[in-house]
Amino acid sequence: MLFGAQGLIGPWLMDHDYKIVFATPGIILATMFVTFPFVARELIPLMETQGVQDEEAAVSLGAKGWRVFFKVTLPNIKWGLLYGIILCNARAMGEFGAVSVVSGHIRGETNTLPLHIEILYNEYQYTASFAVASMLMALAIVTLIVKGIIEHKMANSRTH
Repeated sequence: MLFGAQGLIGPWLMDHDYKIVFATPGIILATMFVTFPFVARELIPLMETQGVQDEEAAVSLGAKGWRVFFKVTLPNIKWGLLYGIILCNARAMGEFGAVSVVSGHIRGETNTLPLHIEILYNEYQYTASFAVASMLMALAIVTLIVKGIIEHKMANSRTH
């Protein structure tokens, strides 16, 4: 609604020949909107539990913004952040609804794997749709394996 032809920013974008809706940027924005809560769901409780003591100590010793983030905050949240990214990836791979709305189903340009599976299935190309769905399933299995490894590392880092 914000970037569409009748939206708040849409007319300006059209006047300057920027495409958001029915283009790759729209797919990226829709996917980010749907998946980023997974990162927040992992990081917010983790950061609340850890508190701000380490960051305050670094600032009192003279460290500034990005240095505090990269040297103090990021090492403390790295496993939670990675786990959230894995969950984002899993959700993004299978995202259908929001991407379907903003993509326009333009073959070869704004097609994602779930949308491609739907197109093939609707064209009665069952073998091809099954093959693409199998690829998506293989990616999901790889994601589950990586998720298991990350969970194992997170559990080990908490005990040490």
